[in-house]
Amino acid sequence: MKNKRELITITDQVKAQIADVDVAPPLLYKKLFYNLLAAHDIACENEELIVDQIFDEKLSKLKTLSDNTSKNVVKLDNTTKDAMDAIKKGDGVKLERVLEETANLRIEIEKLKASIFTDTLTKAYNRQWLYSNYMDGAEVFTSKGILVFIDMNYFKDINDNYGHIAGDKVLEFTAMHLKKTKGELVRYGGDEFLLLFGNQFSVDQIKSLISNNRALITRKELKFKENSFHTSYSYGIAPFDVNDNFQDVLSVADTSMYEDKEEFKHRLIIG
Repeated sequence: MKNKRELITITDQVKAQIADVDVAPPLLYKKLFYNLLAAHDIACENEELIVDQIFDEKLSKLKTLSDNTSKNVVKLDNTTKDAMDAIKKGDGVKLERVLEETANLRIEIEKLKASIFTDTLTKAYNRQWLYSNYMDGAEVFTSKGILVFIDMNYFKDINDNYGHIAGDKVLEFTAMHLKKTKGELVRYGGDEFLLLFGNQFSVDQIKSLISNNRALITRKELKFKENSFHTSYSYGIAPFDVNDNFQDVLSVADTSMYEDKEEFKHRLIIG
């Protein structure tokens, strides 16, 4: 689809702009979207065709996911019945075969989980993974740990100066390095990430860990076509406990992140 990467980036930017808006009617979303199209000098012709193509892609992926899930549920049901039968009859040979089938099925299930829970660009986890692994249905934490909220510095300038493909490369580069912190990395929004740590580190240890990671990234000169530039991120840290509300914890980390951004943003070199 023509301009698909650009449209995805603009969609992420609109979502970020309306994130704090209690009510976002369609006309507001549309106005923001078309303002960004104009700012990036992108033509969005045949809007209905683009919508149809996006829905076709999504439906195709959903159908594949549904088919694979159904197939594995049937396999699991049959394997469970075979296991129960083998145990009841004391059939060691059959039980050995069932164990092998279970191991293979687990591999297929892990593949399904990866497709559901992974951000396609950065290979970080996505929000669905976060909600499934750390929270209940009411966005309340089910474990304790430490959350780090990460926001790229001057990311819009990189997109504007060098293009959205360069922006995507920066996100991939940043995600690759953030994974080295050994925290569980989530792509939360367009240029926003979360890192989640258990109780193996203190807040001070994580602050040192993230600061060192950022210093390493900031020193690296990135090249895209004939251009070279630097990038970095700002971060905020907030501990969380069982039954803490996710949005409350995120708000604390967000406030800390903006304080950090004011202190650090001058270090980013564009150009």
